[in-house]
Amino acid sequence: MRTWRSLYEMLWFPITVLYFAVFLLGFGNILSNDAYSAIIDVNNEFVLLAAECMIRIGTFMIANFPLLFLIRLSARKSGSATTMISAISGYIAFLVVSMYFGRQDLPASAYSSILGLSMTTAGSATVRGGVHYPMQTGVLATAVVSVITLTSHTRSRNRSEYSFFSFISRDTWCVIRTVIFSGIAGLLVTYIWPYAVNLITTSLEYIAKDTTNPVNLTLYGMLERFLGVLNLGTLIRSPFWYGSSGGTWISMAGTNIAGDVNIWTAQTEASSITGMAGRFITPYYVINIFSVPGMLWAFYSLQTDRLERRRLLMFYVVVTIMSILTGTLLPLELSLVLLCPLLFVMHVVYMGILFGVFHAMHIYLGFNYHGTATLTALPGTLFEYLTYFQNSAIHGTLIKIAVVGVISFVIYFLMTRFYFKSLALDLFHTGYKDEVIEGTIQAVGGVENIKMINAGTERLIISLYDSSKLNVDQLLELGAIRVAETKAGYAIGYGARSTMIRIGINNYMRKTIRSI
Repeated sequence: MRTWRSLYEMLWFPITVLYFAVFLLGFGNILSNDAYSAIIDVNNEFVLLAAECMIRIGTFMIANFPLLFLIRLSARKSGSATTMISAISGYIAFLVVSMYFGRQDLPASAYSSILGLSMTTAGSATVRGGVHYPMQTGVLATAVVSVITLTSHTRSRNRSEYSFFSFISRDTWCVIRTVIFSGIAGLLVTYIWPYAVNLITTSLEYIAKDTTNPVNLTLYGMLERFLGVLNLGTLIRSPFWYGSSGGTWISMAGTNIAGDVNIWTAQTEASSITGMAGRFITPYYVINIFSVPGMLWAFYSLQTDRLERRRLLMFYVVVTIMSILTGTLLPLELSLVLLCPLLFVMHVVYMGILFGVFHAMHIYLGFNYHGTATLTALPGTLFEYLTYFQNSAIHGTLIKIAVVGVISFVIYFLMTRFYFKSLALDLFHTGYKDEVIEGTIQAVGGVENIKMINAGTERLIISLYDSSKLNVDQLLELGAIRVAETKAGYAIGYGARSTMIRIGINNYMRKTIRSI
């Protein structure tokens, strides 16, 4: 768990970059989307071109976020240039090998033109004909290549200067090793990964057999979010959003339209919204506009230090506005996975339940979208929600969604606070919580040495009377990621456990005062 918590600190930087990418994509979409013309109508050519640039930049960064994670994981204070160059080279080798040696009989959504890689001709007859792309393995490639890169860097540092290939520098040798072993790993993945894809495909086929069943919609919602954080959302979105798994509809012109998003878009343009179109989108309006803001402000409320609250206030304001206008699910969910996995599971289960409940109540609100992108599509935003008020036939649906949204805001706010105050440490009551609390008190020199104690969602901050009594090694043994001195005191990186440890220490201090 300590290693897992350290991943959060390491990957927080690329996650913040993802927030920026979502902002670029969302703001560009607001300025250029014709569906919002009733609210925002931009006719300036320069502004429209700038909006398109923002969309392209944001799309590339979001679609390739595993590469951002890889660069950060492979970076080191010493030799960071070597490891980053090695990681990127190894990542390309992994993808190219998967493109040439991977099976070609998987669903089209199992392949992707990652970093623009594609192949139309080859000397081997097995890969001739058509366009071939690397296999979409999501964050698996990141994990594999980062381990290979760091191992290769360590081995290259220990390499003798008088070996057979001594004319090759250590840095170059690190790149060579990484490329070779990443290529081998890519080859192995081409034989193993299809089994995972087939398992996912079988699950999707089971859901598609009866999409009128609320239970199946619940399973869809949960699986969709799990695959989303793995960068594999295309596997589930493509068949339901644009394929027959999401239903079919015959327009007045006799055209057969497949896919939930395609059907909703066509029906919206024809002003004839009928049937169950939108059932694979509706919960996003609740999650983006209401639930995520509830969770964000629960995070903010857990910050007990006034200086920290003042410093983070604008961040939470901006991210809340982004969630309402563009959606911020991907970076937020990645943060939850790394910081508090159980809370992520609770979020995924709740979202799945929303899919089932809305379907059972026959409440549908779709996504008016003409594109085919899945990973970077932005369903469930406020502007789109407001545009539907022009259609009096769905006013009742809009009001019901708002009511469920308000309830969800409260649930997410309370659920988040409950997790950090009661579930983040020693869930099964083994006594480990008391051990950590008592150990922390001893490590800081006892309760009599504590001047002030505060906590947030990631760290515990303790101000001491006598700093010489602080035992950093003991804190690290108790699971702290790091201990740093700040203006407010010593920041102890306990992760999501920080709030419960602060509450436990405060209770211990109260008992001590009473006993005196």
